[in-house]
Amino acid sequence: MAARPIPVTTIGGYLGAGKTTLVNAILAGSHGRRIGVLVNDFGAVSIDEKLIVARDGDVVSLANGCACCSVAGDLGEALDRLAAANAPEHILIEASGVADPAKVAALARSPGLEPRAPVVLADAASVVARAEDKFVGKLVRRQLATAGLVVLTKVDVAGGDRLAAARRLVERAAPGAAIETATRGNIDPVLLLADGGARAGNAFDCSDGLPDPAFDSRYWSSDAQFDPQALLAVFAALPACVVRAKGVFSAADGVAYAVHRAGEQVELLRRDHAADARAHFVIIARQGAIDPAKIDAALQDCAATGFRS
Repeated sequence: MAARPIPVTTIGGYLGAGKTTLVNAILAGSHGRRIGVLVNDFGAVSIDEKLIVARDGDVVSLANGCACCSVAGDLGEALDRLAAANAPEHILIEASGVADPAKVAALARSPGLEPRAPVVLADAASVVARAEDKFVGKLVRRQLATAGLVVLTKVDVAGGDRLAAARRLVERAAPGAAIETATRGNIDPVLLLADGGARAGNAFDCSDGLPDPAFDSRYWSSDAQFDPQALLAVFAALPACVVRAKGVFSAADGVAYAVHRAGEQVELLRRDHAADARAHFVIIARQGAIDPAKIDAALQDCAATGFRS
């Protein structure tokens, strides 16, 4: 008998919607499945070191049978590496926040794989404003349009009125999609992994003639340690053209941190471990709107030479 195809679910949604938080929750969950996760965004999944049993190149194997692999190049090659290393029962692809998840999912149409309709996350506090934005609104609405499931996130921040408005938007933009809510990735993984989950069907027929908004991404890495408060100030002062920024680093006292900016929200989080001794930062902005040299210089100025906490 032919082997059963491996279901592949793409998790999409605009920058800062909570995709990584959801993926982390699934990896740490007690679902009893061998899950493979592909991520195509720098530093996308911070894995609990206590779960890691092996590393083989880009593939990290976990004690619960799950595995995580970065998409450094071709998605098809990454799928092959993950399937060979882990023999997963289900594969999740965490799409970039500026990607069309249906187009990403279409790339999983290969022998032995069964693409499912995308799961799209939407920040309940900001998705209505994003959908109306003249620059990214078409992308946000298109991300929603082909979803089989839309998860409204950050419902604790949104409050009742904005949550209701977000739900109305999703009902208009994705009339055939199921709608769930989540806080901090707290969602039943069965909704994403169930055998009865929606197959992709015609969801990949997503060509609407609309141009994709253009973005620049600036990646910067260093062996230095950094002043957390200085980095927080730099991230807060980034211009409005920056749609997403994040970084992982260690301070002079050895404590590991992550710094995030999504829209106007800036957050500094202490991490339980450092997955990499190097610091890594990425800035995503509207095309042509930032000066890479100024970004690099601002980050370098935060290096913790002589800094004491």
